[in-house]
Amino acid sequence: MKYLMICVLMSINIYAQEIIKIGVLAKRSAEVSYKRWNDTAEYLTNKIEDKKFVIVPVQFDDVNQAVQDKEFSFILTNSGMYVDLEYKYAVQRITTLQNKHISGIVQKEFGGVLITHIKNRDKYNDLDSIVDTTIAAVNKKSFGGWQMLWRELVEHGIDIESDIKSIDFKGSHDKVVYSVLSGEYDLGTVRTDTIERMAKEGKIDLKKIHVVNQKKYDDFPFYVSTKLYPEWPMAKLKDTPDQLSKEVSIALMNMRSDSKAAISASVIGWTIPLNYQPIHECFKILEIAPYFQKIEFMDVIEKYWAWILFYLFMGVNGIAMLIYQVRITKNLKMAQEELVQTEKMASLGRLVAGVAHEINTPIGVGVTAASHLHKETKNFEKNYKAENITKTSFEDFIDVSLQSSEMILANLDRAAKMIHNFKQISVDQSSDEVREFDIKEYIDSVISSLKPVLKTTSHNIEVLCESDFVIESNPGVLSQIFSNLIMNSVIHGFDNISNGNIQIEVVKKSQGIQIIYTDDGKGMSKENLKKIFDPFFTTKRSQGGSGLGTHIIFNLITQKLFGTITAQSEEGNGLKYIIDLKEIKHV
Repeated sequence: MKYLMICVLMSINIYAQEIIKIGVLAKRSAEVSYKRWNDTAEYLTNKIEDKKFVIVPVQFDDVNQAVQDKEFSFILTNSGMYVDLEYKYAVQRITTLQNKHISGIVQKEFGGVLITHIKNRDKYNDLDSIVDTTIAAVNKKSFGGWQMLWRELVEHGIDIESDIKSIDFKGSHDKVVYSVLSGEYDLGTVRTDTIERMAKEGKIDLKKIHVVNQKKYDDFPFYVSTKLYPEWPMAKLKDTPDQLSKEVSIALMNMRSDSKAAISASVIGWTIPLNYQPIHECFKILEIAPYFQKIEFMDVIEKYWAWILFYLFMGVNGIAMLIYQVRITKNLKMAQEELVQTEKMASLGRLVAGVAHEINTPIGVGVTAASHLHKETKNFEKNYKAENITKTSFEDFIDVSLQSSEMILANLDRAAKMIHNFKQISVDQSSDEVREFDIKEYIDSVISSLKPVLKTTSHNIEVLCESDFVIESNPGVLSQIFSNLIMNSVIHGFDNISNGNIQIEVVKKSQGIQIIYTDDGKGMSKENLKKIFDPFFTTKRSQGGSGLGTHIIFNLITQKLFGTITAQSEEGNGLKYIIDLKEIKHV
């Protein structure tokens, strides 16, 4: 009787346990993912009272819909998909896994590896050699199995549309590896540790694989061809209770490296959530969601014409600014086509494209807010007709309307300021007009106009100039000079340097001004320094450099501003320009 009661109580306890589902991206296959992570679910079940955790493998193309439908409480997915889910569905990382190499080395980062059959080792070694090849990848949303390599190709100047013969997505890392070894594709890209794990499982022979564009990082034991990024996070869905998330986080971080769960998952354990900013930077460069989502203006007009009419009534000035933005962008693009013929005006072309790109962000936010307000108004109208309006629902509608209106107006104002700043710089660059202006404010405006290029870097620009220093000169010429100097530092001086520093010092002289421009980049040899102002001299000829940048700077300073410029540099010690402009008047 005693044993019967124990069995009954155990049955009741099991029945009373709440099922907690953990979605896991099936990067290799559903079977492999379940086998790898099921012991982790059992581990959490034993650690957290009254909860039974189960693993739900999810295919790449099903992750977004599964999260939207709340099919599970937690999601373990690649770092790139996490960033997208964080933006779309407000998922929140609670821990980051610590990967384990066969040697036992702990890894909190991972990368991508580009492979080919060993018979192609003399044919494919670096990124330049893979032009006009066929590539097998995992999935468009596979961070390690595609997006990491894509960034390397973009930064190397390879256009995946025109320079690669074909890119096919096989759906899993294993299929990519098999397709390369069978000769079906020239190359394949998978996340780091994939080929090592497959070799350990006896599925492939590493001796038959050659790694293309191989990189070496300190204390990183896996084959790798790309930059490194933070490992996969365990994330909670928006509606998952905080207390449960806290218990799961604590349990995972207390997991011992010799536990059955850690051994099955081939991990050392879990750690606090890492910084996933490097993934954001990658997506910015690739111009994929959640950044730079394409917005077709006519589609917006067709879909939201009612809201546009409504906000025409609410704020004529805001709509007028939107129309003005569209017209000025169109006019600037026409100006770009006319002026791009000369190297002198090439910076204006970059500026046009950049400002159009930047304006899309506030306009996109405004459209999103308008869409939300439209939806809320339709619901309010429905409730009104059904006579279901309460005081609370009415107050909620007012609150949503005010917030959406403020968001739209704020972003239209932001777009207007961008246009105003751009208009001044672009007019100056295309004009020889002499006028009075505050030189410090003007340099800041030039730097701001280069934001589309500079924001993808971590470089720092410091302007040293006394306040309210007004001069009389040609601002357009100075704009071209500073733009070319800064871009030369970014492209040449800071090549392979992630955190460069630029200092622009403006010194008031008794007659005119002196500008001291300094960067702490790689510098130049004495031999190259002698030719720095020569036309068509460049160290980037193979990468499209024209060799006219510093020559144009020299001509503008000596012929337009009647000044002088000298350059000082040593290899590894940066570059300094000293510009004396004695003809510039103080106001």
